[in-house]
Amino acid sequence: MTTTTDTTTGPGTDLIPPTPVYVITIASSGAAMVDGEDVTAPGTPHHEARLAALAEVRIKAALHGRPVRALVKETDGINLPLIVAVDGTTTPLDRPHPDPAPFVLDLTDDQDDTQPCPVTPATDRPTSTDRPLPLYIPPYTDSPSSIGHLTVRAWQAVVNPETTYTAETLELLMETAERRLIAEAEPYIDTLRVIRNAHTVWHQLRDDEPETAARTAAPLLTLLEGHPRRTGDVIEWAVARSTA
Repeated sequence: MTTTTDTTTGPGTDLIPPTPVYVITIASSGAAMVDGEDVTAPGTPHHEARLAALAEVRIKAALHGRPVRALVKETDGINLPLIVAVDGTTTPLDRPHPDPAPFVLDLTDDQDDTQPCPVTPATDRPTSTDRPLPLYIPPYTDSPSSIGHLTVRAWQAVVNPETTYTAETLELLMETAERRLIAEAEPYIDTLRVIRNAHTVWHQLRDDEPETAARTAAPLLTLLEGHPRRTGDVIEWAVARSTA
């Protein structure tokens, strides 16, 4: 059953990615929609329509393997921002959802190779572990939770200056990208970020650790299919090294 906690905004809710935000619209007729898709028919009591819409968002949270954001548009014109957890718990927020603009990623393939993509993945943080980052890689499963935790670990390794440009981080990024592709994990934009970050780290490592770069070049090229500029960068380096 869906439960509601006290209105709050704090570190826990701030960690939840700004997108997606599922918009719940409840008409005075009792018809409820989630992102424009009908959930209940006209004539449904308002309370039941609301619960049905929240239950639909709960399913989406389960698919993501983490809490998600929602915005309830009430019949009185009030917009209520919520966090909906996988277990159905809802947390009303005391301020609007954050502006997603800082998290927008340029989908063209002309990004600066010298810096990782400065974008948090659309996943919640993993539970704590005694193993150091980024060396711990969770056992393979195709569950959204497992893939989400792995993606966050890759992001944590990238944004930590002590681990950004290391062979361990490169291997973690490539492992994450491979698992996301096999699992067809959503959102795909996170998979693109991981792949691009893997190339960025490889690009920075290749002069100081040429053996690591040579060993990872072939699997990296597989990941970079559809990224001609980055593919060319890897091939150019590999050819130059082989003819040196």
